[in-house]
Amino acid sequence: MFQLTDRDGHPPMDIMRVLNDLDTGIIHHLAWFKQVHRTLVCDQPALPADLADDAHRHCNFGRWYHQADGHPEFVKISVFGTIGELHQGMHRLARDLLQRKTDRLALPCGDYDRFMERAIAFKLAIRNLQYQIVKSVCVVDPLTGAWNRHGMYARLGEEQERMIRSGDPCCLCMLDLDHFKDVNDKHGHAAGDDVLKATVQLVTGVLRKYDSIFRYGGEEFLVCMPRTPLDQAEIILDRLRIRLAETPFVLKGGQKVSLTASFGVAPMLLGVDIQETLESADYALLCAKSGGRNRVCVWGR
Repeated sequence: MFQLTDRDGHPPMDIMRVLNDLDTGIIHHLAWFKQVHRTLVCDQPALPADLADDAHRHCNFGRWYHQADGHPEFVKISVFGTIGELHQGMHRLARDLLQRKTDRLALPCGDYDRFMERAIAFKLAIRNLQYQIVKSVCVVDPLTGAWNRHGMYARLGEEQERMIRSGDPCCLCMLDLDHFKDVNDKHGHAAGDDVLKATVQLVTGVLRKYDSIFRYGGEEFLVCMPRTPLDQAEIILDRLRIRLAETPFVLKGGQKVSLTASFGVAPMLLGVDIQETLESADYALLCAKSGGRNRVCVWGR
């Protein structure tokens, strides 16, 4: 499964902007492709930029692809690098054809076929990237940027298989914001949404790079902690609990909201399915809630 993430598995935060950027690049490419064929077919003069050695950087798509601030959402996606290579090769073949046209030389069918094959491969790579981006939207919570429950089950399945292969421990934790309804009642649902987004950012900043956070529902989140024994998970989660309690959320109007969270953690076990482990973590969360909230409870203790 593909996600617009870094190598540590963190989910995307602004997919719509990514899609808009890609659409802009595609529009630029189609305009260039049309212009090249008009030059070849209608006996029009080639543009100087298309005859340059670095022609792939002069077209609008190339300027978009190689823009100074780069594309941080794309740089770690292998197909994006492939697109750049195909785009450069396509321009090189187009330049050779346009130069022959300028020199009044015949255009070899083989050269034109290679140009078209490269152009088709480029188009397919673009479609592949679009497909993967759109697919990733289905597994991401649009409000917080955390994985949603659909993405959660796929990723937990991967972690379970990794645990079976390696023998490394893995823990799951249910996290629920205490008295979150008060935020919505006192400050409005927009403020509540902002708090949820800020919560995911705070949690992500405290957890390790290989941990994952999922929005389980409402103000409840699931944290997956691979390669983590239960005792170590408890220590990390208690550190997160303290950070949440000590960090007020600043609303857009400047008001500050302080919240705590309750945590229930359970280990993944061989022979126990994921749903049962989730239920164990949920029971531990209920123990944390009934025990006064703002605490970490471990299943089985």
